[in-house]
Amino acid sequence: MKTINNEGKNIMKLAVILGGTSTEREISLKSGEAIYNSLIRNGYDVEKIDPQNDNLYLKLKEVNPESVFIALHGLGGEDGSIQGFLEQLNIPYTGSRVLASSLCMNKIYTQTIMKAHNIPIPDFFTIKNNNYHEKNIEDIVLKIENSFGFPVLVKAPSQGSTLGIYFINKEDVSYESQLNNAFNLGFELESELMIEKMITPSDEITIGILGNEKAFPLPTLEITTVSGYYDFDSKYTKGMCEHIIPARLPEDIRNKAKELAVKIYEILGCRGFARADFMVKGEDILLIDINTIPGFTEMSLLPDAAAHIGISFDELTDFIVKMSLGMEFPHEKYKDFLYEK
Repeated sequence: MKTINNEGKNIMKLAVILGGTSTEREISLKSGEAIYNSLIRNGYDVEKIDPQNDNLYLKLKEVNPESVFIALHGLGGEDGSIQGFLEQLNIPYTGSRVLASSLCMNKIYTQTIMKAHNIPIPDFFTIKNNNYHEKNIEDIVLKIENSFGFPVLVKAPSQGSTLGIYFINKEDVSYESQLNNAFNLGFELESELMIEKMITPSDEITIGILGNEKAFPLPTLEITTVSGYYDFDSKYTKGMCEHIIPARLPEDIRNKAKELAVKIYEILGCRGFARADFMVKGEDILLIDINTIPGFTEMSLLPDAAAHIGISFDELTDFIVKMSLGMEFPHEKYKDFLYEK
């Protein structure tokens, strides 16, 4: 499978799968392009494959890669389907396997598992499309008030990049119409939605994790935004958010969060890399999401946290490729960064 370059060295053949058909296609194209360029700099022989434009099966047969770097975000890429397809073709790939990918893709299943393991999460309940149309908005408002009160988040559970998330505050005069609008938009994406208690005031932090059998947490990263919400515009518009590494939290809280991130990663059976997102209020650290294929754009969180401990973007992509082939992340090299001071 390997080709030989002019210096007589073996070049590993890789494919980067990017783009796809999910609501996160444009972000995936940016992540995939950055990964592709990095792997080229690392000396790999790399081909890009976009399932929206290419026949995936025929293209993979043509390229015959030794591993696939999955840079797809959202449904069709993070949910286990592409992972299962590659397993059927006996092609190694980056990141988590089928079951972990599927569970982490859907926030309802993720949070239900977390609750069973006594991992702190925000209170939530779910509503299905058919039940929503059987109720009036006053019934839903009453259930919210009896469950945990406003403000709340309405979430389409399998979306990413904060797409399909709607902020509802009862202090807004039009909150009922906003709630109705959130349900109508959300049900266009999925048939079941989450209504989640919004943790306020709180700090939002994220922790990247690397490793296969043994997980390694990257530094805590605090997110601040101009708007007050880490929404799509804040994520991908320069100047709309700031990454603070390490997070401006007490040392014991930061280290507790890192330990929690590792525990969550291991409970869900993640591999390669992932990113856990938390809300912190006082001493309470609540998981709000875990991403098995987090962004790899110039504004993305996991590469930024890795850079803080001396792992360049190119080293990061190289580690991830090697982990896809069974190697482990070099924990010993970065052991001094395991705990924050």
